[in-house]
Amino acid sequence: MRSSLRPRLHSPRLHSFAFCLALLGAGYVLGATFHSPAVLHAQQDTPISNYDDTLVQTINTVYGDLQELQKSLEAERKHSSAVDGPNAFALMVGGTDAVRDLEEDRGVDPETFAAIYAGRAAPSVFPHLGTDDKGRVTYKGKVVRMYSRERLKRLYRRRDLLTNESTQ
Repeated sequence: MRSSLRPRLHSPRLHSFAFCLALLGAGYVLGATFHSPAVLHAQQDTPISNYDDTLVQTINTVYGDLQELQKSLEAERKHSSAVDGPNAFALMVGGTDAVRDLEEDRGVDPETFAAIYAGRAAPSVFPHLGTDDKGRVTYKGKVVRMYSRERLKRLYRRRDLLTNESTQ
């Protein structure tokens, strides 16, 4: 009877648990040793002084072109922005109605979403923004979401048609 009270050291369950624990530990050590850069380069801000003057001039030219495109699309009632400044994504797909999308809780394009979260909402939109108990940004009490995957796919297809790009 005494032998039945001893722990079973050769149990298949115990071996499996020990193997999983060893594997988890080895993964942690290898990950911490070989794949943990001191600085993540994608999260660093590049100082403006590191940009070539020609590149800065090109950025300024494109920005001016986007402003002109925005004015044209707004004049044709094909675009209504919810953010401060031109929205390259919305403009390159031929315009969106981000304000109506917010009003109707249909989600917004990725750049509008990012701009709202970054505090770059248009003055007409800003007073209606808040946060919920989970820290998510809300518009008139409804959580600001991004467009559905299907809508994003349709917009990318429209951009491809407008820019004569073929998708592969």
